[in-house]
Formats: sequence, structure tokens, C-alpha cells
Amino acid sequence: MNAQIIAPAAGSPSQETGHAVVLLHPVCANSDIWRLQVPVWSRSLRLVLVDLPGHGASKPMGGRPVLADFARQLGRTLDQAGIDRVSLVGVSLGAMVAQAFALAFPGRIHKLVLANAGAATPAPVVQLWNQRQQAYRELGAEQHVSSTIERWFDEAYRQRAPLTVRWIESMVRATTREAYFEAVDAIKEMNHLARLHEIVAPTLVIAGERDAAVKPEICASLAGAIHGARFIVLPSGHISNVEAASEFTETVGQFLST
Repeated sequence: MNAQIIAPAAGSPSQETGHAVVLLHPVCANSDIWRLQVPVWSRSLRLVLVDLPGHGASKPMGGRPVLADFARQLGRTLDQAGIDRVSLVGVSLGAMVAQAFALAFPGRIHKLVLANAGAATPAPVVQLWNQRQQAYRELGAEQHVSSTIERWFDEAYRQRAPLTVRWIESMVRATTREAYFEAVDAIKEMNHLARLHEIVAPTLVIAGERDAAVKPEICASLAGAIHGARFIVLPSGHISNVEAASEFTETVGQFLST
């Protein structure tokens, strides 16, 4: 996995505790999606910006990996960087990988932030993903890009923030079909429900009040299954760190810094 490490200012809390904050992006995005948070968080936190397999500058894993494979590859990437304990911040696919990592390496987790994701993919949602993959095969990449953007951002936001939407659209367009299918196949296999009680790290779960992809009640169920997890709803659709950037940056930044 490609990873960029951004060092904090001297004397910052993360320098004193020795742990880093790993940022994990959604499917069809890359680490650039954190550019609205990095200037604020990097003043006091050691950040690790990761491109998940097949996204950004990272190569696909090949075969048919599951989320646990993504987590193990993330573990190897952190090992190579000499990083042990981490806080994980994930949106959508990133939050799914964060769950898998926390279950595989519980001793390495300091804190978790899980945004816009559930803990399992039920059969009706698997069917939806199958339909999206088939539409990609039949209708091509541009239809995939437009349908993804429509699912992530409602009409009002697309009208209000067209330049921001174009920026996100460029990331979706840059993601290859191979990478998209590989990630989607992993999402379809996700089922962490029976093991969520094993997560004991302080956890913040975030929902978007207008999220058409992962409804707030799904995120609430995730929070309810993790002991002591805090749950909040932000005024956003599916990509909460972009659409509700100020609220996300402040809430998550304060959670990580305390």
C-alpha cells in the first residue's frame, strides 16, 4: 500500500504518545480525499495517509481478497514504516477496513473513528452491488461515475458545491474497474457483527443524516454493538468528511486529541 506520513509539530500529543493516526478513504477515492482535514490535524497529530489496494498509487491485490486481507496488508505497510499503535479514521470502505484491522490486531488500536459504514453486508445489499457491477460491465465507466456521485451527494449539494463534486468525481473516474470490483467483492463478503464485542478501543461512529448509501440507523446499530462507542449524526450525505468538513474535522480532531 502506498502511504504518506505527515509529521506533527514538535511537542504535539502524538509525538508524546508515539501513536499515529491512519486515514482510510472510501471506495473509488484515494488519500487526497483528506485534504480538508490534513491542514488542521497535522498541526498536532502524526498522520498516515493510505491509498487502499488498487486506489491512488497502490496496486490491486489480485485474486479475490476479503477485508481481512486489506487489513493484513495495512499491517505490513505500518510495520515497514515502523509504526505500531494507531488510531484509525475510516469513511465507508475505509471504516470497513478499520473494523477488520481492529479485529485482527486489537493490541495495535488506540482509537477508532468509523464513518458512513455498517458492519455487515446483507443479501439485499449484496444484490445491489451485483447490479452496480453489472451496470459497469454493460454501460461503462462514465455511467458508473455519475451513479456513484448521485448516490454519494444529493441534488441540493451537487448544485451548491459543483467544484467540490468535480474534485470527488475525478477520483472516482481515476479508479480502475479492476480496483473497484476487487473492493466491492470484499465489501459483499463483510460480516463483522458476531465479533464487534471484541472491540474495546474508544470508538466514535459517524452517520450522515442524508446518507442514501448507508442509512443513519445502520451506523447506529454499529455503534450499539461496540462497547462504549459514541454515535453522532452529521449534516451530510455519504462522504461526511467532505460534505460536513468543518463538523467532521472538529469532532474527530477533538476525539483523537483527548
